[in-house]
Amino acid sequence: MLSFTENKINEIYNKRTQKVKNQLNIIGADAFITNNRNNFYYLSNFSGSTGILVITTNENYLIVDGRYTLRAKNEAVNTTIIEANDKNRLTNTVINLLKELKVSKLAVEANNLTLSSYLVYQEHFKIIPTYFLVENIRAIKEEHEISLIKKAMEITQVVLKEVEELLKNNISKIKESEVAFYIKKRITELGGGLAFEPIVAFGNNSAYPHYTPKDTILQENDFIIIDMGATYLGYHSDITRSFCFGNNPKFKELYNIVLEAQLNSIDLLKAGVPAKEVFFKAVEIFKKYNLESYFTHGLGHGVGLEIHELPSLSSASNDYLNISNVITIEPGIYIENIGGIRIEDLILIKENSIELISNYPK
Repeated sequence: MLSFTENKINEIYNKRTQKVKNQLNIIGADAFITNNRNNFYYLSNFSGSTGILVITTNENYLIVDGRYTLRAKNEAVNTTIIEANDKNRLTNTVINLLKELKVSKLAVEANNLTLSSYLVYQEHFKIIPTYFLVENIRAIKEEHEISLIKKAMEITQVVLKEVEELLKNNISKIKESEVAFYIKKRITELGGGLAFEPIVAFGNNSAYPHYTPKDTILQENDFIIIDMGATYLGYHSDITRSFCFGNNPKFKELYNIVLEAQLNSIDLLKAGVPAKEVFFKAVEIFKKYNLESYFTHGLGHGVGLEIHELPSLSSASNDYLNISNVITIEPGIYIENIGGIRIEDLILIKENSIELISNYPK
């Protein structure tokens, strides 16, 4: 969290939990529980790895074991801390609390709760499943969250510029694994965390959309994919650029097609647009060149406390774009024995426009 007054911090978390409470009223539940680390952090500011957050129409409770009691008391905002006897008794402590509060209808996260926990809660309460309730709230970023994502991207782009020079000056010398190590080291030195293991792929290896760097040495005219991101105070960034040093007509041809797909997709972005429409715009461009079968993944995703969040921009998505979504647009084509190209930018949806959070040359 950025530096705010106590009143401002209370206001931020009150607004977040109130959105959950509003949903409780809509679905007719007495309480909501989450043990998802990113969700209870978002709603309470507790950064520990284990806990269960209980939100009723009136109060918020965080159940932790003794390892986290002091931390929870120091971090959690507008939340009563309850210590369970040990980490294996969190569920029992929650059940006892809910019974004391006369809860009969309990909202749970169908996408997070394990079957075993569901069966235990079902013995005591009428279960009302929810689907991505908190994740949908998180998808619409607050102003300070956007600031943190932008800071993460600043760090990322500084390192990306260094990496491009590193590649350019070390053809026939540098290995994929060495570049990946450099990315991780420099992000840390600049005050960031690692958003994900960087993808560094040279030559034919770039035909693998999600590739693990190995000891392949960069050669002139290789297709190159660099997919990387930093975090800053928990918030992620994500960018991909494709390079080729030399004179490779095939790379130039395919690069321009991927760039056309990306720019045309970006042109569609605005609040209210179905996410799948943006995906199919990229497919339409690839079809024009008979390359649609080489586009093998979704077009993009939300970014925030996690590297992959809502909304999802894919063929199966039922999401709509909203003001203050932060999303990626990352079309790519991957051809065996030739290589792959992906161009990815991070974009903020605004009321009447968009803002490119990433602005690295492409």
